[in-house]
Amino acid sequence: MDLHHDDFGFDGEASRSAKPDFRRSSDRYRAALKAGALVLWWADLEGRICAAMGWETLTGQPDRLALGRDCLDRFHPEDRGRLDFRSLQGRDRLQVECRVRDAQGHWRWVRARGVLIPESEGHPAEWVGTLEDMHEERLALERARYLAERDALTGLGSRRTLYEHLHRLRGKDATASVVLIDVDRFKAINDLHGHQIGDRFLVRLAQALVACAPAHAVCARMGGDEFCAVVADAAEARALCARLKTVCTAGMALGAVFCVPDFSAGIADADWSALNPVSTVLRRADLALYSAKTQPGSALQFTPAMQDEADARELLLHAIGTACRNDEFFLEYQPIISLDSDSPVAFEALLRWQHPTLGRIEPSVFVRLAEQNGMIGELGRWVLNRACADLLRAPDGLQLAVNVSARQLAEPGFAEAAAAIVRAHGLDPQRLTLELTESVAVSTVAPGAEIEALRRHGFRLVLDDFGTEYAALSHVSSGLFDGIKLSRDFIADCCTADRAWMVLRHVVNLCDDLGLTVVAEGIETDEELECLRAAGVRLVQGYYYDRPRRLSELYQTRTAVA
Repeated sequence: MDLHHDDFGFDGEASRSAKPDFRRSSDRYRAALKAGALVLWWADLEGRICAAMGWETLTGQPDRLALGRDCLDRFHPEDRGRLDFRSLQGRDRLQVECRVRDAQGHWRWVRARGVLIPESEGHPAEWVGTLEDMHEERLALERARYLAERDALTGLGSRRTLYEHLHRLRGKDATASVVLIDVDRFKAINDLHGHQIGDRFLVRLAQALVACAPAHAVCARMGGDEFCAVVADAAEARALCARLKTVCTAGMALGAVFCVPDFSAGIADADWSALNPVSTVLRRADLALYSAKTQPGSALQFTPAMQDEADARELLLHAIGTACRNDEFFLEYQPIISLDSDSPVAFEALLRWQHPTLGRIEPSVFVRLAEQNGMIGELGRWVLNRACADLLRAPDGLQLAVNVSARQLAEPGFAEAAAAIVRAHGLDPQRLTLELTESVAVSTVAPGAEIEALRRHGFRLVLDDFGTEYAALSHVSSGLFDGIKLSRDFIADCCTADRAWMVLRHVVNLCDDLGLTVVAEGIETDEELECLRAAGVRLVQGYYYDRPRRLSELYQTRTAVA
């Protein structure tokens, strides 16, 4: 059989002498092939390509190189067996995704289709088909598959990868332990240095995690600053955490930034006999991590007690929703005392919860739970409404302080809603001081939209829990606050260590120069009181003067000064 490449079933000389309509049809045919990067071919039953059109457009190589059996050599070795027509006996169709080498030596993905034409009217049986360029389509599919299996930032496995690995281990009945890792105070890295440095840090931590994990471990990024590793047992899990702790303690250089990060970790052993064992082991690791976050920098193994605590939190979470409507919450107040007059200048509102069956529930438990589950906004509005109602029944000039959560400040329109509540009670916002924790200030003062709106409405703002987080002095000098409140831990340090006391004295002097008030809370002893007095503190709060009580009880026994 003569091989030819300049046409597809018609003679080249004949086409040039053919009628104009035929030549025009041929030109259209070739242009369509070129536009679609499509190759038309036909071959005999021995696998020899007898004619091809469009090969040069697809590969950059002359059409003649597509002819004969040598054409198979231009396809990837792994694909040649599926393209050899001699192996297709008994089949009359061909469809294969394969790779062909182009003029630059690169492998290019194409889709090969063919149909067998049976022998008829003296013509032998033959194959006719196309090669369709699908390189970009295949790359897009591979990219999508990579993104489904890998984290785009760090290159670690994704949550899906982790689940699939655990299911494989379950199928083999192999032992496994899950290590769930969460970076402590990662938000501070983003806030202080920017998200670009934050991303570089996550990449470095991912590399460190892989380096510290056993070779057989599967590591994944679960999202944000949370990572996971699956190892053989708890001993390997603890060893991994210890090695990673060493790396973090040595610090990481991120361009011009040097940080010494820390992390908390939860560890759980897989129990393949459990109901939904993969979800169960991840849930247990998450509970262990939750407990570890209360002791930042620790790595804790899951225990049944952690599940009991989680069940109790779930019960409380459901109860919070109805507690406001059932009048289970109430406010107690503690006076803020001026050491100069030995009388109160304001009263701080403290939220309390008396559950009908669970009894008195500590604010440290339910407030945190409300923050984590998006219920703090409703709770905060209840507190502000009740505090305003109490203030209406109090003597004129009495001042109140109300705590504000970071999650409340993160809600757009919080300042407008707070001002509306105060106006609805006919009160002047200047009679209310909103106490914002220092950690709140670090994460939310930078944008400052709600903070500035609160100031425009006339609220006084105090930086609470001073001395417990980062960059406190920068916020003291920001001009956004009217005062600071010293944390109990900071005061304890200042009253037992000379250097800490000197820091306190300078902070008080700085606040005096800036016109800011300084309140020390949690005062319980004469020694603490004298220590603070010597440092220049003039406003104090604590059990030394009075326990929290109903506001009516307090102002009946003490006279507040404006």
